[in-house]
Amino acid sequence: MRKKLAGRRKREKRSSLHTAIILGVLFVTAICFLRVKIEYTRTGYEISRNKETEKELIKEGQILNYELSKLKSPEFLEPVAKKMGFRFATYKDVVFVEEVVLAGRAE
Repeated sequence: MRKKLAGRRKREKRSSLHTAIILGVLFVTAICFLRVKIEYTRTGYEISRNKETEKELIKEGQILNYELSKLKSPEFLEPVAKKMGFRFATYKDVVFVEEVVLAGRAE
């Protein structure tokens, strides 16, 4: 009878140890799963914020391109050039170059 009790106790200890290990593995798996879900959600929010920032930067870039084209326009440059004393080139001001000879190249 004693042998039966001793065998049963060993089996109970073994089965409780197996149960504890299985529960521990399940607990660690659940924690890892939750961590992955949290990171997934956090990454989604970060992507949304970055998309909003991207839209704002694209909008700002378009505004800057518009302002640049406005500043480069003849309507803006002509009054500024006149204030600075510039004038339009005439035919007499144009120099025509017939042939260009680079130093060190003889043809």
